[in-house]
Amino acid sequence: MLLAVWAAAVVVVSLQVTAHHNNNFEIFRTSWLNLIAGRDLYGPSTRHQDFYLYSPSFALLFAPFAALPLWLGVLLWNAANASALYWSLGRALDPRQAFVARAIVFLDTVGSMQQAQSNALVAGLMILALAELERKSEVRAAAVVAVGTVIKIFPIVAAVFAIFRPFRLPRFVAYGTLAAVVLLAAPLLVISPQELVSQYHSWFAAPSPVGRGYSIMEQVRIWFGPRVPNWPMQMLGVGVLLAPLVQVPHWGSARFRLLFLASVLMFCVLFNHAAESPSFVIAVAGVAIWFPLSARDRSDWLVLAVVVVGTVLSSSDGMPEVLQRRVFEPYRLKTLPILLVWGLTQVQLWRRSETGPFQAPGAVVEERAT
Repeated sequence: MLLAVWAAAVVVVSLQVTAHHNNNFEIFRTSWLNLIAGRDLYGPSTRHQDFYLYSPSFALLFAPFAALPLWLGVLLWNAANASALYWSLGRALDPRQAFVARAIVFLDTVGSMQQAQSNALVAGLMILALAELERKSEVRAAAVVAVGTVIKIFPIVAAVFAIFRPFRLPRFVAYGTLAAVVLLAAPLLVISPQELVSQYHSWFAAPSPVGRGYSIMEQVRIWFGPRVPNWPMQMLGVGVLLAPLVQVPHWGSARFRLLFLASVLMFCVLFNHAAESPSFVIAVAGVAIWFPLSARDRSDWLVLAVVVVGTVLSSSDGMPEVLQRRVFEPYRLKTLPILLVWGLTQVQLWRRSETGPFQAPGAVVEERAT
């Protein structure tokens, strides 16, 4: 039943996006047309507003969607995004946990698809990275991390999951390096080496998004006023994120590893200075993984309710427009419930966990202890 709801949402949302000629999808589609025509990917275009900020490799990867009629390209693009997240949750969690997680993240997935964004796809790839490493498939894990990274740079943080299998880490690094080289060079299939070098030069020279978006750094500015650089708070966030990994005996706990996955997903939005409202499907996916692992007592349900109202519904039609315009949007309040769950996740990561090999759904139990 839930799968049918997701599938119906893909169709309905795709019809809406097609009817309104979404600007994001037009940017992605134009990038492929510019790539094969030898035009600068990062220059202005009369076909869309804003600028293309993704890698040259992503322009190539988008070719199957760009070459199709608009309605079909949009449908398959949204289907790819929704399917990646839906399937990855089933790979990482048991069926009951996956059902709960998919229900929690559904509305944000719809919101991301309405903007034809790649966020649900990126979230799914990051979740798959851990799921495939649990199955001892360094090839697939390295491939999904590499694909995620050429879409949006920050998914490279998912490579840290390989530390949970230190004796297999060299293999993951080797496959990851190979996958990165192949993907970065893949545009050579349609353009010359000189053109590719020029495209990468333009990409590196393109101005990165400025500001603080919906990040923690923006919350500090709103509530406390100082205009400090982003990087000190981002470095502090990295320290808090990675600190639980010093508990090496806990690496053998399935719950610890999944909680760390949830923490990474939330971190990628909380400390991303370019985070937008549709980006929150990544953070909500982290919440969706955290909740089935929690005690699910009254306090956990209360926290989930705060996330649903304060984050999921805050920028949807379910929230009165006056509250969106005068309360939630000016103060970027949808960030705070995610910060609350991220903080609770850190506490839980520092608690004693049961150790032992993790059997991912459908995987073979490892014989060698970690």
